[in-house]
Amino acid sequence: MRVIRAALAAITLIGGTVLVTATPANADPCGTIRNPVIDGARAHWKISCTHNNVRVAGWVEDTRRDAMCARVTIETDNKHDWPQACGKGKRVTFDKRRVDIEGKGAIVKLQLVY
Repeated sequence: MRVIRAALAAITLIGGTVLVTATPANADPCGTIRNPVIDGARAHWKISCTHNNVRVAGWVEDTRRDAMCARVTIETDNKHDWPQACGKGKRVTFDKRRVDIEGKGAIVKLQLVY
């Protein structure tokens, strides 16, 4: 079992730092509210829009004592943000505002990372 865990950890590190992801890959439209929960992390965010701007506001929380961090990735019009919380019980709030000329909203994901 230890060998399998080590192999999975190595594959995860080689392929990137993401271990678990929740939420869709397509952009969520304005007005979307999400409350995703995965093993080791939880979050809340709301996507709102005005004119040519998109705002993603909420929080991310690490819920497990391990060597990983809870991270929310926010992608809008070629801009990326990665608010994250590290340490069991740690909660980080965020309020990201970006230009959204095409009016697509934002791609937002909850992840666990090393």
